[in-house]
Amino acid sequence: MKIIDLTHPIGIGTPGFPGCARIVGWPLSEIASKEYNMLHISTDLHTGTHLDAALHCVPNGRDTAQIPLEDCIGEAYVLDLTHKGAKGAHFEISDFEAHADAIRGCGKLLIKTGWSCHWNTPNYHDNFPGFKREAAQYIVDLGLRLIGVEQASIHPEDHLEVHRIFFKQNVVIVEGLANMAELPLGLVEFSAAPWRFEGGDGSLVRAYARV
Repeated sequence: MKIIDLTHPIGIGTPGFPGCARIVGWPLSEIASKEYNMLHISTDLHTGTHLDAALHCVPNGRDTAQIPLEDCIGEAYVLDLTHKGAKGAHFEISDFEAHADAIRGCGKLLIKTGWSCHWNTPNYHDNFPGFKREAAQYIVDLGLRLIGVEQASIHPEDHLEVHRIFFKQNVVIVEGLANMAELPLGLVEFSAAPWRFEGGDGSLVRAYARV
């Protein structure tokens, strides 16, 4: 089987969501002086390819330490919505109706839009495609456990309410996926396990698929 890395590379200086800080860091130890390297970094938990836990938008919601690994790892259904990959586009119920049985069957959905081509450009955070509330509710009602998208969030403006639609059923949200064009449509093995961070409202992840 082939492993496809679905994670954007990040480093010191990688920008976060608008209003958030860039990743910063400094060496706590270097080989030249102490014979080993140890880098300290400071970042929020939602930069680059990352996972959102319910605590992100819901008071006393589930944190990343409480997310079962089976909600983040396993069979996922890949859906092509690249025709909705333009600025200002919205996902609607009609985009998912023909795939309802597949989504219901595995509970994890990855959406191709092509948006990751904007990574590290000013367009990445600019009016990206997002869910209409009723579309989010529709797939939640199918028994969804994880949703993964290429965009930096699941809606550029209505993100809090759309997040809460997913979080009221503890759906895991993975944002900022990369290399989705390499995935075949249909079922793949997917993994985006978070840090076991108590009180964590999100987590950077190394997302990948085996096909």
